[in-house]
Order: sequence, then structure tokens, then C-alpha cells
Amino acid sequence: MAKLNGPVNNIIRLRLLVGFLGEDRSARWWDSGFLDSTGCRFLSATFPRTFLVAGIRSATEAARLVHDSQIGRVGVFHLFRLPVDMEDRLEVHLAEVPDSWAKPALSDRNDALIELRQFAESRISAPKGPVQIGVPGKILTTASVSELAAHYESAFSGGFQCFPYFAPNANGKR
Repeated sequence: MAKLNGPVNNIIRLRLLVGFLGEDRSARWWDSGFLDSTGCRFLSATFPRTFLVAGIRSATEAARLVHDSQIGRVGVFHLFRLPVDMEDRLEVHLAEVPDSWAKPALSDRNDALIELRQFAESRISAPKGPVQIGVPGKILTTASVSELAAHYESAFSGGFQCFPYFAPNANGKR
């Protein structure tokens, strides 16, 4: 699937891809299994019309806990914890996510990596662990979406954990 229209939709799609890739049946970064085929079938029994949204929300929470434990929570933001106004915008758009997003990317790790690679405008060698990639005011830009995707793609392909985040720089700019 190609890039979507707008940075908010692209952030949601990145949450879906990274959430899926970080779950138990793939990289095991967090202890959840909501976005694979078994998880989606389970959620569709309880949430027949919104199973994918429920899966994204659940995987986001699992990923948020891991990211927060690695990066911290005060004054920093990451793919799974954004400023409140951005989270509100994502929530509005999340209600419009089509169930077709669950296929084919979520059926295969390699397809999900390929799509993640498409979001990244270049390939990088990401460092292990937390790494600041920008400031909060730039989160919803094409460059930041690309940077997030490049770091996660490098980490998932390399078999290590990388936690890109946004924080004010030394002079307090956001």
C-alpha cells in the first residue's frame, strides 16, 4: 500500500505496521498479538465493525508502555505517545480506518517491512535503543514520518530495538 493522504493517516498507518511488527509473533518487542490474523479474528468476534481500530488501539497501548519504559514520559513524544492535540486528531481519523488495511500487510512480516520501507525516503543504520530524531513541533511532517519509518525498518530488519522520539532541543524549541 502506498503512502496515504496526510500526515495523520500516515502516522496511523505507521502505528499499524510498527505495532504489528513489534508484536509477539514477529519481533517480540511487546507482549501483545492483536494485529496478526489470529488477533484480528479474535477482535472481530467482539468488535465486528471496528476490529481493526480495536487492534490498533490495543497494540498502541502495549507499544506505548515499552517505549515509555525505554525513553521516559516527561517532555518527550514518540510514535505511540504524541502530544494531546495530535492524539485527538489521530482518534478522529482512526474512526475512518478501512478494514482493508488489515490485508495484506498484516498477514506477512516481509510485506509489512516492505511497506514500512516505502514510508522511509532513505535507508539508514539506526542505533540501538532510544534516539532523538526531531522536535515535537515537527512530528506531523513528511520528513518526520519518513524518519520514524527509517529507524523502525532498520531495527526490525537488523533484529534489534530502536526507539525514535521527539524532544525539545537544548534551547527549548519545540
